This record gives sequence, C-alpha cells and structure tokens, in this order.
Amino acid sequence: MSTLDQTRRDWLKTAALLGVGAGASSTLPSLTHGADAAKWTDRPAVQLNGLRVTCSEPVLVKRSRWFCWFPSLIRQPDGTLWSIMNAYADIHVSDSFSYLSRSRDGGLTWDEPRVIGDAGLNHLLLPDGSAMVIPYYLRPRANGTVGAPCNLISPKGRLTMRVSGVTVGNWPKPLKSMGADLATAGFVFNGQVVRGRKDEYLTTLYGHFAGDKKYSLVLAESPDGFAWRIRATIAGADCALAGEEGPCESAICRLKDGRLLCVFRLASFVPFGQCFSSDDGKTWTTPVAIKPHSVEPSLAVMADGVLALSCGRPGISVWFDPAGQGADWQAVDILAHHNASRPQDLINPDSRKAWGGAEKMIRDGLHGFTSSYTELMRLDDTHLLLIYDRLGLGWSAIPDESPETNSVWVMRLTVERG
Repeated sequence: MSTLDQTRRDWLKTAALLGVGAGASSTLPSLTHGADAAKWTDRPAVQLNGLRVTCSEPVLVKRSRWFCWFPSLIRQPDGTLWSIMNAYADIHVSDSFSYLSRSRDGGLTWDEPRVIGDAGLNHLLLPDGSAMVIPYYLRPRANGTVGAPCNLISPKGRLTMRVSGVTVGNWPKPLKSMGADLATAGFVFNGQVVRGRKDEYLTTLYGHFAGDKKYSLVLAESPDGFAWRIRATIAGADCALAGEEGPCESAICRLKDGRLLCVFRLASFVPFGQCFSSDDGKTWTTPVAIKPHSVEPSLAVMADGVLALSCGRPGISVWFDPAGQGADWQAVDILAHHNASRPQDLINPDSRKAWGGAEKMIRDGLHGFTSSYTELMRLDDTHLLLIYDRLGLGWSAIPDESPETNSVWVMRLTVERG
C-alpha cells in the first residue's frame, strides 16, 4: 500500500468519527498529487499582490440541450466529488429537480448523472461521512415549522431519500408564502454550512417575512443537520445597502481568527453586502458594501488564512484577500481563462444580454452566457476547485434549430504565497 493510500484510509477513519468536511477547519489530505495532478493542464499564473494564482484549463462536467445550470459541489471525506446542477427553468416550483454527477478522480472525469428531487445548492456532511443534499424549497409543517424531504449519499455512494427530511422552526416573525399554487414557504435554504463552537451545524436561509417587500437573511443552527432553528437575523429587509432585492443569496465561512464572515447578494449588478460575527452568529456587525459582486457568492478559507470568494454577474471572478480579513479583495478573471482554453465554448462577458430571448439572440448572433452561479471548494492546502456554467442562449430554452448547448465546467486553482 502506498503512503498516499494509507493517508486516505487513515483520513477516512478520522473523518467518519469527527464529521470533518462540514465546514470544519482541519487540514484536508491532498488527493490531487501524483497521476491525477499530472492530468490537469495549467494556464500561465496570475500575479496578485502577495499571491500567485494558477488556473487550470476547464474540464467538462455535463453538456445538455436542456436546462443545466446553477451548479454546486459536494466533497465527501474520501475525496469523492458530487456536482449538483439544476435541470429546470429559473422559475419557482413546488419541488426542484437536479442532475447529480460523481467524480472519483478529483474532478477530472464525471459519471453519467442521476436525477434527484428536493435538491438544493448547499449540503452538509454527517458524522459517518454521508452527505446530505439540503433541500431548497420548504413547505409548511406542524407547530409553525417548515420543512422538506432530503437526499442522503452514503460514503459508498448509495443515494436514498429521507422523507421526514429537515425542519426549520423558531422563526422570529410569520413567513410570507410563495403563493397558494405552490404551497411552499417564503424562505429557502441557500449558502454554505460551517460548524459552530459546540460542533453544531450553522447555515443560512433567505426569504420574505410577512409584510416585507425585500428579502431577509437569517442564520439557522442544528445539532444533527435535520432539525433546525433560527439563531439570528444576519441582515433584514431594512438593510440600508443599495439593492432592490434585499439580503438574499449568501456564503458563510469561519476566518482564521475565529470570526464568522457572511457575504450576501442584494441585487444583480450591485456590490455584495458583508458582515461579521464574533459570537458564533448570535449578533452581526452592520453590513457594508464590498468590491466583489453580485450573485450567489461562495467562500473558501485556505490553510494559511487566505480568503477566496467566487461570484460574478457580470462574468465570473474569483476574488482573493491574502490577509483573510475580507478587506482587500483582488480579482482573477475566470472567463478570460475559460475563453482562452475553450474558444468553441466562449462565454460572453456582457451578462446583461443574457435575457434577450432565443429568437432575438439567434437573430443578433448572441450566444454563450453564464448564470454566474458558482461554488468554490478547498481541496487541500494549496488547491481550490471551482464549478460554473455556460448557457448557450442565456435564460432561454434552446430551440431545435439551434446548435447551442448548455454546459457545466470545473477549473482547478492553485494558490501560492509570493
């Protein structure tokens, strides 16, 4: 048995006992060295102030003529990766359905996907190494709670549905419904999961409280990942930052100094809001606007404290703060690397043209956009994995006469001091 194989086996035993991976800060063993690492093709490095970032050429996860977008990532303790990709239009539905695809070589190749219902954009790892795909939409339950079934992926890759699923209670105010026809609650799970100081799970939800015109963003806690209760409001409908939507899509992480950082959307094409908590999410600082923008942020913290943030609209970027304080952001243009590597799958950086309708796009020769929804995942001390999408005709369904496709891609980033 090789040293790397023994490391993997030892890590699996430890992770199964400790539940490492669900936002824990322990250093992960590298699964990208050796033969696998040699298969990534790197592009020239980008020099930032204090950091050197090397992006690989993108690797295709899935291509489809149907909707295939808004991707996210799961990583189990043995290094197995799962990508989740929405398989329906950008509309509210009673039950979401998504593609679920697996990679067992660090993201270089991906299995034929399965289709799952009641999926969402975030997940957590249970103590035995199983991954829970946290549902997006929630429905009214008893005693003022909301909830939905959830999917579980065992350490061996077995997929099951837990009908009792997750519940969320302790709401500070009544919730607005998404509409009687949908029978869904006014809040959705969205974001990332970290561990609290008592080893509980922490994550975010956003939605409308009754009577509010803007979104509110809340923090929820759970001892087991299934029964959740609201701990605090991170930013409410009265948030003073610019953005007609209000605090919504978010990312959360634990900085090297122990504080929690939350970054959140306020509207397309405007800066994110950002706030901190020094008491594990019970109270939050007044939100401030930051340079990165504008939808579905994703955060990762490197072993040395470097902070990384993926996002976009327009385009796609990964922003870095070498000091890890959320104060000095520097960007790497991901679309530039994608387009240089995949000229046959170019992504138009002008995201404002992505809603023109299929007929107008075909007439005007427009194609190849992105939702700018991404997820950034730390692989080991120096590597990140980024997942993102390319939309053949933007938000429009692709008609039969068009040769366009929708696709999802991953890119490995190597981050080094210097």
